[in-house]
Amino acid sequence: MLEHRLRRHCAALVAVVAALAVQAGCQREATARHVEPAPAPAPVQRVKVLNGDALVLDGKSLRLANAYTPQPIPYARCWAEASAARAAAKALREMISGAERIGARTTEERDEFNRTLAYVTLDGLDVGDTLYAKGLAARRTKPPFRWCEGFSATRDGAPEVGSLLGPLR
Repeated sequence: MLEHRLRRHCAALVAVVAALAVQAGCQREATARHVEPAPAPAPVQRVKVLNGDALVLDGKSLRLANAYTPQPIPYARCWAEASAARAAAKALREMISGAERIGARTTEERDEFNRTLAYVTLDGLDVGDTLYAKGLAARRTKPPFRWCEGFSATRDGAPEVGSLLGPLR
């Protein structure tokens, strides 16, 4: 009888020890598997520049809501516009390549290609405002600014004329 009791107690003790070992192993597993979240991909990995004011961010087609850059071929209306479009797209690519963070605040509006209009920021700086300040973009107006027509600083949406000319001497 005593032997029978000892066997029962031993079996219960073995079951308790096994349960504790499993529980301790699970706790160690959870701690061992704790991994820091992967850092967000750099903007240059998340963006494809279509032209100076249009891009694809994380698979979504966007167009700047506050800037209108010259259009590239085949949409350019003259060679000067096509050349300026190349400069605007290059500037946007350079801005993106040097950025650490990108943000986009979309609007309900869409452009003629059904892209969502958005305010895009790189490291906290508004992309449309930056392109405008560099003379590479006009303000988005209706009708859109025409790059091949003569313009002056007083024309609606015109870029800063001084920035187009470079530093005045």
